[in-house]
Amino acid sequence: MKTLLRLAGFRAALAYTGILLVAMAMVMGLLYGRLADTMRGAQDNLIWREAAALSFIHQRDGVRALAQAVSAAQAGQGSYVRLSDGLGNFLAGNLPSFPMPERTDAEGWVHFTENAMPVRARLLQLDDNLVLLVGHEMADGAKLLVGFRAAFALALLAILLIGLAGGAFLARRGLQRVEAIGTALTPVMQGDLSARLPVAESGAEWQLLEQRINATLVQLEKLMQATRQVSDNLAHDLRAPLTRLRVRLEAALAKSESEDIAAAIDDVDGLLKSFNALLTLSRLDSGLTTLEAWPVNVTELMGELLDLFAPLFEEHNMRLELSCADNMNLSGDAGLLGQALVNLLENVLAHGVVAGSAVELAAQQEGDKVILSLADGGKGIAPQRRDDALERFVQLDASRTKGGSGLGLSLVAAICNHHGGALVLVDNQPGLRVEMHLPAKA
Repeated sequence: MKTLLRLAGFRAALAYTGILLVAMAMVMGLLYGRLADTMRGAQDNLIWREAAALSFIHQRDGVRALAQAVSAAQAGQGSYVRLSDGLGNFLAGNLPSFPMPERTDAEGWVHFTENAMPVRARLLQLDDNLVLLVGHEMADGAKLLVGFRAAFALALLAILLIGLAGGAFLARRGLQRVEAIGTALTPVMQGDLSARLPVAESGAEWQLLEQRINATLVQLEKLMQATRQVSDNLAHDLRAPLTRLRVRLEAALAKSESEDIAAAIDDVDGLLKSFNALLTLSRLDSGLTTLEAWPVNVTELMGELLDLFAPLFEEHNMRLELSCADNMNLSGDAGLLGQALVNLLENVLAHGVVAGSAVELAAQQEGDKVILSLADGGKGIAPQRRDDALERFVQLDASRTKGGSGLGLSLVAAICNHHGGALVLVDNQPGLRVEMHLPAKA
C-alpha cells in the first residue's frame, strides 16, 4: 500500500474517487431527503383524509355516528384512532388509554410508540367537549428508508472499491510501462547509445513520451560520436608525434646525458600514458567493444607483477607481498586485467608511499566471483571522496602538484565494468584497499 501511495497515478485516482464519493453522497443525500419528505407527506395526507372523513361524519350525523365510525375504523392495520371527551375520557377507538407523546413537532404532529411501533398522529378538537386522535404507524416507511440508506451505503462502498481497484490497476500498469522503459534504457546506461525504445501500439501519451526519448537518444548518440571521434583523433594524432619526440629526446640524452632532457622524456611518457588511457577508456565506453574472454591464470599474472614491481617498492623502503592461491583462474581479458593492476600499483607508488609499510597484492574467490585487491598503508581516501576518486581527470590533491592525469582509478573501474564486475574502495585502517570484484566466468 505504501508503494501505491507513492505512485502519482494512484494518488490522482484516489483524489478523483474522493471527489466522486463526495458528489455521489450529496446527490444521494438529496434523493434520500426528497424520498423521506415524499413518504412523510403521503402518510400525512392519509391521516388528514381519515380525519376529514370522520369530521364530516360528526358534522353531518352527530357524535353517535362518529363513535360508530371510529369503532369501525379501528380494524385497519397500522391505523390508530381514539375519540375522547374534553377531559380525556375514552369514548371509542383502538387506544383505550391516551398515549404518552414522545415529542410534538412545530407543525403540531404528535409522535408516540404503540406496540413497539413508532406512530405519527394528529389531534383534532371537534367541539368544546370532543377530541379526535388519528395516527398511523411509521414502520413501513422507516423500513423502506433503512433499505434505501443501506443501498446508498453499498453504492458508495462499491464506488470506493471500484475507484481504488481501478486506480491501483492503472497505477501498476503505468509503473510497468515505466519499468519497461527503464529496462529498455539499460543498454544506454551501459554505454550503448544506439539502443532505442519500442514505441507502444496503444496509449498516445506513452507513444509521445517514447518517441521523444528516442529522438533525444538519437541526438545524444550523434553528439557523443562526434565528441568521441574528436578525442580519438586527437589522441591518435598527438601520440605519433609524441612518440617521435620521445625517440629524439632519447637520442639527445644519449649524447649529452642532460637532466632536463631526462625530465622531458618523463613528461612525454606521462602524456603518452594519458593518451593511451583515454583511447582505452573511449574503446571501453563506446559499448561496441566485445569482451574477449579467455582463461586467465591469476596466480601467474600476479607473480609476474610481483617480480616487476617488488624492486620499485624496495627503492621506497616498502614491501610488496602477494597473497594468492595456486592455480586461481578467471575468464577475462588478460591484457586489460594486467593494465588495471599495473595502474593500481603505480597509484600506490605515486600517492601511497609510506616508508617501512607493506603493500599486499591479493586474490581470493568468493562463490562465483574473484576479488583482486591491492591494500596499502598510506593516507587512504575519505569515504565522502571515494566516488570522486573514480571520476575522470579528478585529483584529490586540489593543488594538482603530485602529477598524474586523474585517469588511473577511472580506467580500472571501466575495465571492471567491461568484465561485468565493479570496483570497490574500502578502508584498510590505515590506508586504502582497492577491490576488483570480477565474475569468475565473464
